[in-house]
Amino acid sequence: MKTFEFLKWTLVCALGVFTMASCDDDDDDFRGSVPDAVQQAFDQKYGGVGRVEWDSEDGGYLVAEFWKDNREHDAWFTMGGEWVMTEVDHGRNLQNLPQAVQAGYAATTYALQNWRVDDIDEIQRPAYETVYIIEVEQGGQPDYSLYFDLNGTLFREVQEGGGSGHGGMIGNRMPVEIQEFVDSVYPGATVVDFDVERGGYEVDVRHEGRSKEILFDMQYNWIQTSTDMTRDIPAAIRSAVEAKYPGKRIDDCDYVETAQGEAYYLIDLDNYYMDLKVTPDGAITETPDY
Repeated sequence: MKTFEFLKWTLVCALGVFTMASCDDDDDDFRGSVPDAVQQAFDQKYGGVGRVEWDSEDGGYLVAEFWKDNREHDAWFTMGGEWVMTEVDHGRNLQNLPQAVQAGYAATTYALQNWRVDDIDEIQRPAYETVYIIEVEQGGQPDYSLYFDLNGTLFREVQEGGGSGHGGMIGNRMPVEIQEFVDSVYPGATVVDFDVERGGYEVDVRHEGRSKEILFDMQYNWIQTSTDMTRDIPAAIRSAVEAKYPGKRIDDCDYVETAQGEAYYLIDLDNYYMDLKVTPDGAITETPDY
């Protein structure tokens, strides 16, 4: 019996030594192939972080995996040494997030219905504001990724299809025409995200303390701007809705301005199949919830 245990212990040790040696060899071989420009860019941005492991991703990116401030980081670089994104893993700890983001999540239907937080990522990119992505799940339901800006505004909900990582958030830079429009109409706005959506372009910004979603067609013509008003609904608008839909909770409210000259509040009621278009004078029209 002792002989058998000794043989097991010897085999485990041998396998451990082999595995460590193999990993070390792979790490050395790969680290040795990291271009000087990438290594220098990493050292300049994250010098002194300790052990770093490098990986490659589709699109020709090199990703540095390391720990900083007790959190796992993945920093993405082009082969030419340009930093393009860093993902910071916050696990499931909502308390790591800014208070506004915590409050924004707490107000969502997912939090109110006790969905389980599966993962939280912080996305940092050059020329864009920090984004927090909270992944939630509920038994019998599809998983969702919820995108929040620093105001705590939920600006995007994505039903997950089993993929992982956020490499798709790299390289989505705005056309010059759209950047010029944002700079002119919303001076001082901070860009949160840019995406191709609904047969056109969507830009999410923070401007004068509010979160705004700006839509353009494929020719860069402005279509509309939606300003998040969920936590600051005018009293007259709230009263008009509550009078016509007693007992219904307002889940979301945006002030919409269109290229056709329309201006109205678009309201989503919890557990109601239609959205509401409410004019500034309180007139309500139901519209399909797309």
